[in-house]
Amino acid sequence: MGEQEKKTELWDVYDKDRVKTGKLHRRGEKLGKGQYHLAVHVCIFNSKNQMLIQQRQPFKEDWNNMWDLTVGGSAVAGDTSSQAAEREVYEELGLKIDLSDARPDFTVAFPDGFDDYYLIRKDVELSELVLQETEVQRARWADKEEVLKMQEEGTFIPYWFLDRLFDLKQWYRQYREGNEETPISYEYAGERRLASWMSLVEVVRGNFPGLETEEKLQAYRETVEKCMRQGTAVCALFGNMVVGILLFSVKRNMLCCMAVHPGFRRKQIGTRMVEMMLAKMDKERPVVVETFREEDERGAAPRAFYKKLGFEEGELCFFEENYPEQRFYLRKRQK
Repeated sequence: MGEQEKKTELWDVYDKDRVKTGKLHRRGEKLGKGQYHLAVHVCIFNSKNQMLIQQRQPFKEDWNNMWDLTVGGSAVAGDTSSQAAEREVYEELGLKIDLSDARPDFTVAFPDGFDDYYLIRKDVELSELVLQETEVQRARWADKEEVLKMQEEGTFIPYWFLDRLFDLKQWYRQYREGNEETPISYEYAGERRLASWMSLVEVVRGNFPGLETEEKLQAYRETVEKCMRQGTAVCALFGNMVVGILLFSVKRNMLCCMAVHPGFRRKQIGTRMVEMMLAKMDKERPVVVETFREEDERGAAPRAFYKKLGFEEGELCFFEENYPEQRFYLRKRQK
């Protein structure tokens, strides 16, 4: 769209709840109090997680000569959000994309309206682009580190969330949709993980005898701190959030406590934590764990898990207040 066309461009007017008021607004004029308009941005990422970025023309009114996201602009009257996004991509880059079934990945409220952001994956040959001369002088691919460097140098528009754009789509897909490729890291936990560790314990404590009172919970916390100092605490992390915990005793060759966040189960987290524990155990002695007896309905999942790892049922034992549990043993395999 040329500059002359923009001067006659009309926008739908929205209220604070993003409901169309039925009124139209001419671009360039001041919006009234309580009136807002819709803007859109599209960020195209390739299979290398590079973003297609554009450099604005030096004669542009706003952010002139600065590098920017793939495309952005205002929705014209009658546009839906996705239609506006499709139109901006075609006008500025000559690319046709279908966003008819897409929703914005996130929306930023700004003083004059709502800005919808679409993050899409598409490998595009730069030679295929048809740049809108009145808007765009150059376009190229850039990775996260390069874009952040440009922002630091003052040549990229300073979006406050720029460092998150490269990871947001993956995070949303993996965490919210339960993707099996959710990036989980593992470590022998230090005391800096204590707060998040205890937060997870609050979530799962109902399934663990011995954590019913605040006094017992405090005693458990002290045990965790001791294990962290000894290097016998393993945790699984989603970012900095503890989503799996395991305490063990080298002296007793025993797995003492293990739990996985309900939202992160069936991702092999327990198996990976046990592998880290076994690396520090005496391989000449059986590894022991005490868990629910067969008659306890809470024991179905953990008992099945230990059996899958090769643990064998042992004798019954008694926990606090004579609560009956069962020992399982992981024995050295004979060659």
